[in-house]
Amino acid sequence: MQKKDTFVALQNFYLTMPISKAQIKRIKSLHQSKFRASEGLFLVEGKKGVEEALASSWRIRSVYSTQAEWCDNHKSAEWINIQEMQQISALNSPSEHLACVEMKETEQVLMEDKILYLDGIRDPGNLGTIIRSAHWFGWKQLVLSTDCVDYTNPKVVQSTMGSIFHVTLKIDEDESFLSRASDERMQIWGADLKGHDLRKTQPAKNALLVIGSESHGIRDQSAQWIKERVNITNIGGAESLNAAIAASIILYQWS
Repeated sequence: MQKKDTFVALQNFYLTMPISKAQIKRIKSLHQSKFRASEGLFLVEGKKGVEEALASSWRIRSVYSTQAEWCDNHKSAEWINIQEMQQISALNSPSEHLACVEMKETEQVLMEDKILYLDGIRDPGNLGTIIRSAHWFGWKQLVLSTDCVDYTNPKVVQSTMGSIFHVTLKIDEDESFLSRASDERMQIWGADLKGHDLRKTQPAKNALLVIGSESHGIRDQSAQWIKERVNITNIGGAESLNAAIAASIILYQWS
């Protein structure tokens, strides 16, 4: 080993305090939904997501990075080595940054503003992309049916690229939200192949859009509350459209 490499190795050894086995075990437990729920914590991985979390109103329990210079600029961060990051990361290709964030109490959803209702979205990448698109197009209130993938799933969180910290997320625990929205005279739309041509629709200011899964569509218990249906015209003849892409197209048209 050359002198320079030896110096760097020694510098890294003295400047980093090894993360404890107890810490590693606790963080790794957050890879599973049941432990995220019991601990009230979830993981954020990636520089963009971690920095968005730090800049938000969400409470951060701990932050880790393999970049010493980044830690110098973020005093709450703990510098760890690559091997330690690999142990605590929930991703196949670990990022250089990871944070443990406290879950928030369920926030109130305002019926007088636009709402996106996600019905049975089970793919983590799809849910994360929809959250990111909703933030981009200004639909900042999202309600999730109980059979959606857990929005604190590490793959969901990473896919949002920090947008999860800029929207309101509510779980429809008793599956009564659409009924209450109907009672509040919200204009409830559903994405449906038999719906009106998207290009010819214009929703009300307090519209509620229901997006179902690509494979199963909108469930019957949700469909009963839908008053209007919207369709994205199939020009090329493809069999189906990805749920996240469909949601993004409609949100763009209606933004």
